Amino acid sequence: MICEISFGVETFIGQLLAMLTFFAFPGIQYLILKRFSRRQGKPELWYLPAYGFRLVIRNIPNKRTLSEIKSKTIIRKFIPSNQGSSVATIQDETLIEREDFFLFSGTDQILICFRIEMKGQNKLLFLQTDKLGNSIKEFQLSDFEYLISDYVANIENILNFDIKIAKRVTINTSDLIIYWNNTQSNNIEGLFPCSEITNVE
Repeated sequence: MICEISFGVETFIGQLLAMLTFFAFPGIQYLILKRFSRRQGKPELWYLPAYGFRLVIRNIPNKRTLSEIKSKTIIRKFIPSNQGSSVATIQDETLIEREDFFLFSGTDQILICFRIEMKGQNKLLFLQTDKLGNSIKEFQLSDFEYLISDYVANIENILNFDIKIAKRVTINTSDLIIYWNNTQSNNIEGLFPCSEITNVE
């Protein structure tokens, strides 16, 4: 009788451990993938002398495929509080908004292309361009404070977990002026730092 009870307890414990392992393994895999997802889909700002600046979702060196990519790029202006308003006002203008099915390994996704040019003696222009550097829209750099790109994507994986990344990359106009000055004295292809990258949890 004691042996039967002992066998029953051992069977129950074995089944419990098997069930815990069955559910814990995918959970651990999910947590690992979620942790490493921070490294995926990183934004980078590149300068190509022939075309200008490209803000991209960097995926050339990565092995993962991103899917269901949605992005929106804006310029943002702050209007300070005044006599008629006790709070500052944020004014945004959308430059480009797009959706893509996939971003495969070995390919970057362009968020926005632009050039910075001097007009006259002291007026810097921000020119939104196509991939070949042809002008689409033109703004005075002094008319806004930030260039902002928001994007979300799904990281494809063999376990078919829905691992999402969501990021905001901000580039201050003050930094854009510094980068433009650098290209005037050193007009070579290169990577420039983004002012701020925010991971949205």
